[in-house]
This record gives sequence, structure tokens and C-alpha cells, in this order.
Amino acid sequence: MKADIETWWDRIERGIRFKENFGSAKSWSTYRDYGRGKFAGFSGSTRGILPYNLVHAMQRGMVPNVYFRNPYITVTPANKPGIDIQARIVEAIDNWLMIELGIKQTFKTMVQDAYYTNRGIAKIGYDGIWKDLTKGLDDEALALELGIPVSQLSLNGKRRVEYDVNVKPGTPWVSRTAPEMFIVPFGVRTLSDCPWVDHVVLRPLEDVKADRKYKNTKELEGTHVEMILKDASRSQFYKELTSECDIVEIHEIRDFKRKEIKTFVPGYEKWLREPTEDVLQIEGLPFVDFTFNEDGEYYWGPSDVQIIEPQQLEINETRTQAMYHRRIALLKFLVQDGGMDKDEAAKMLSENVGPLVFTKGDPRTIVNMLQPHIPPDLIQWSEMCRSDVRELLGSGRQQLGEAPPGRRTAEEMRMVQAGTDIRMDERRDIVADALTQMMRKVNQIIFERWTSEKVVQVVGYDAAKYWVAYKGNDNRAEYNLRVDVESMTPRTKQVKKREIIELIQAVGSNPRANIDYLMRLLLHEYEWVDAMKVLPDAQETMAAPMQQKQFQELQSRMLGDSWMMKERAGANAKKIGGV
Repeated sequence: MKADIETWWDRIERGIRFKENFGSAKSWSTYRDYGRGKFAGFSGSTRGILPYNLVHAMQRGMVPNVYFRNPYITVTPANKPGIDIQARIVEAIDNWLMIELGIKQTFKTMVQDAYYTNRGIAKIGYDGIWKDLTKGLDDEALALELGIPVSQLSLNGKRRVEYDVNVKPGTPWVSRTAPEMFIVPFGVRTLSDCPWVDHVVLRPLEDVKADRKYKNTKELEGTHVEMILKDASRSQFYKELTSECDIVEIHEIRDFKRKEIKTFVPGYEKWLREPTEDVLQIEGLPFVDFTFNEDGEYYWGPSDVQIIEPQQLEINETRTQAMYHRRIALLKFLVQDGGMDKDEAAKMLSENVGPLVFTKGDPRTIVNMLQPHIPPDLIQWSEMCRSDVRELLGSGRQQLGEAPPGRRTAEEMRMVQAGTDIRMDERRDIVADALTQMMRKVNQIIFERWTSEKVVQVVGYDAAKYWVAYKGNDNRAEYNLRVDVESMTPRTKQVKKREIIELIQAVGSNPRANIDYLMRLLLHEYEWVDAMKVLPDAQETMAAPMQQKQFQELQSRMLGDSWMMKERAGANAKKIGGV
């Protein structure tokens, strides 16, 4: 056992060197400090330099244009006909889970991670996966009664041992993983190439000993940290962190080669979790990631901040030089010694208008005014640095909330916006791919684990809301998942609203047209509208949920009967309009 742990620690140390040498991991904390406004030689009370925080400005301009503020997933059948209705149910489940699991905030933080480290990483799990280590259904029932997820319930069943509120009892969960705490084997290029990954977690010793996932914790004592102590840039943070309680550095290894999960603590000779089957390895490892600057050879590539760091440091120096020039450029007077009494000098420097000042000689030779100027090249150089950064990151002035200088025609502005959109759309598409990949993994967990009956609200072909009772395996299939990456900017949203309305008007007279789909798309473009509250309730499910089989039969019957579809859709339209 000890030899196995030492072998894995050797592999992990090589993975750490891989991240440091090829991903500049030792500089990540410095990059994050730039975003916080912390620069060498500058603090709130000491102004040795005058920084201009380009890193923060570009983050504030890029993140809102990339992450999905109101993500909505559209689900369609992939390779099996006749499951359109099941796809509607899966779509309803996925979009409910997106809100329930806090996906919006998770992906926002991941986009920020990618900006500073070039990797945004999320971990996928499922509460109740440790059922085989509990006492049975009694513990699961206790967890539901207390509202504490099974995976966060202590051995004695009285308290939490983990504190992520986005983990709900008996449901999948998605959690952002800090790239600083994620290790891949030396030399891999993508996550799909990894034979194993290591997720490092810091937890209080007391919680580790009370956690039902772990064994062999009796002899575990004191603070066990190895990797974090090597991070000199955050040594003070970790020193403060370990001053209150003993902290354990846990390495959770997902071994894709053997489909195993195992956990150990550096310096401790026993496995906290001995190698066991990793049931969460569905369609690969239970992680998804994305990068904005893909490296063709290495997993860890240059981040945006690493790329613009030279310009950040240069503009800091330029602004500092301009600050010193401004200080010495204040109006000054050179007075000949003895050429003016002190009282007369005080008159000249007073705020009184038109004072009469007497000098002992020719005033033109006794008093000389001196007013240096700030070199205009410094200002021009600052603007050049800003322009370089915008060009490097593909972000125009408009994305930063600035109007371009000079007069521009509408066509010129459209061309500039189109060039920026191409680069921003690529980033949105990268994030959208990670989001759909994550939900595909979540769906596979649902199909496998949700064996008991659950209820979801689904919109039927007649644009009414149905409460449908289903089981996860009832919808097992391959589906296409899509996130609309074009719906991010206000300009695009206005165009999309107009096009949807035109489409509804064009096909509205066709009784077989899926108008409710277009209506949901239109309502989704109005962020202040809850589409599900606008649509009427179906009479069939107002008293009790409908079984999925009955729902499928009703929807299929409507599809085959155009008169029935038109009658029900018309009646629902009148309810929406208040007629």
C-alpha cells in the first residue's frame, strides 16, 4: 500500500512540474493579484507607482460577453426516430437542473479561471453515490428528512461534513474546480487524453474523520499538507488557513485506465479510499474543461493575462512616469535672492485679485515663472499599450463600453463589430461546447440513477403546461444538446426577436407547425418574462401529474389529428390573451 502511494505521489509531482513549466502555474497567483489591483510597489497607503489596471478592465469586458447569463438548452433526438416527446421531457429536466445546480455562477467563475490560467474546469458528481458505504436506506431517508445530501452527511448522521449548497439530495451536481487544484499527467494535451487526473481538496481534519466516504482515518493527525506548501506566493494565506484548525490535503485520483477512484493524503501511509470502481466515469472522466488559447502540444497553455502582462507592466511604468512629471510640472517662481521682501512675495502667491507687489529692481529679471509640461508621448504610449491589448484579446472599444474616436458611419461600425464578434463568438462557442458536454454527462447519470418516479413540467405541442411523472431510464437515448451562443449581445437579441415574430406570422396558419416552440423561443428573449407562467396549465394535469406514457400518447394523438391540435392551441392562445 505504501509503495503504491509513493508511486502515485511521484506521478503527481511530475504533473505539478508539467503545470509549472508549461503553464506558468507559479505566476497564476500574480496574475490574479493584477485583477485585484495588487501590483509590486503599489498599495492603498503607498503610491510608489500609479497602475492602470488593464487586466481588470479586460476581464470586466470579456466575461459578460462570454458566459451565459440565462443559459437555455434545446434537446433534439440524435439517432433514434420517434422520441421527440422524450426529448421535450429531457429538455425540461435539463433546464430545471441548470437553475437548480447553479450552473450560471459556476460557468462565470470558470470563464474567469480561463482568463487567468487558460483552463476552466468543472467536476460532475451525484449525491447518494456512496450508498454502499452507508447503513442502507435509513441513512438516505435521514438525509432527505434533514435536507442534507447523503454525500455530505456525517457518519453519526447529525451534521454536515461538506458545505456546497448546490449539492441537493439524490441529484447530480456540478462544481467548479480551481485549476490550481487540478493535476494531469505529464505530457498530455487534452482532458480526453488523460489516463488519470488528480483533484486536490483541502478539508478540516475533523470533517475528514467524520466523512463516510473515507476509511483508515483513525491514525490521521495534525496538518498534512505537501503541495500547497510549495506555493510560495500564497504561503501567508495557507499559514492563516491552518492556524485555526488542522487541514488535510486530499488527493482524489480518477484512474481512467482502470476505471477506479482512490484517495490518499501525502505523508500518510494508508489509502483514505482504497481503489474502487468509479461509477461516475460515464463518457470519460467526470470532468469537463475548456481553454481560450489552445496549445497544440501541451494541456497547459498561455492565459490571456500571461499574454498581456508585458503591456500591463509597461503601461504601469508609463502612467507612473506621467504622474512624476505632473508633480514637477506645477507652476513655480524663480525669485532673485533679496529682490523681493517676504511680505511682497506673500501678496504674489495670495488668492486676491490684482495685488500690488513691489520689487527691488526690474521685475522681469527678479521674478521668472517656471512651468514644465507633461511629455505628450507618454499619453500616446499609454494609448498604444491599450490598443495592443485590445488587439491581442480581440476586444474592441465597444465591448469595454467606449465609443471609438472620430465620426464613423453605420457601415464602418458594423464592420468593426463583425470583426470583434468573430473572435468573441469563438469563445462563446467554446463555453457552449463545455456546457453541452457537461449536461450530456449529467443526463447519463440521470438515466442510470433516477430509478424512482419524479415529476417535471413540460410544454406540450398545444402550448400548454403538463405535469409529467417519469423515471430516468424511461428517456434513455442519445440526444443532441444545443445552447444558443448568438443570444448573448443586446444587438443580436433585438434581431432575433424580430426574426422569430416574422417566422410565427409566416407559418402560423399551418396547423402542423410547432408554434409553441417558436413562442417559447420568443418569450425566452425577454429576460424579465417567465415563459412557464405565461403558458396556460393543461386541464389533464391540474389535479395530478400525468404518467409519461399517457403524456406521449396524448401528444402523439395531437400530432396525428390536425383539427385537434388547432382547436387546443387556439383555446390556449385565447387563455394567454385573456379572451
